[in-house]
Amino acid sequence: MRIQKETERPTKSLLAAAALVLLGVLASAGTAQACAVCFGDPNSQLTKAMAPGILFLLGCIGTVLSGFGVMFCYWARRMKRAHALNDGAIG
Repeated sequence: MRIQKETERPTKSLLAAAALVLLGVLASAGTAQACAVCFGDPNSQLTKAMAPGILFLLGCIGTVLSGFGVMFCYWARRMKRAHALNDGAIG
């Protein structure tokens, strides 16, 4: 006879809740419709104005991600410099 651990029960109930939510999302997918911009005329002024807006937002995301990359590179160089100073002081 297998003894069930106390940690297994919440995991099973959490998995059942996630499956229920997924089932609800999949059941309501048939009622989803495209927005007026996506469903409308590709030559309309609204659709033409949407393209520069999307490019601007992608530029904002790229700028923020580049900033994080520069920050991590700076931290890595700073950490190497600190380790080199500590190794020289100890050894």
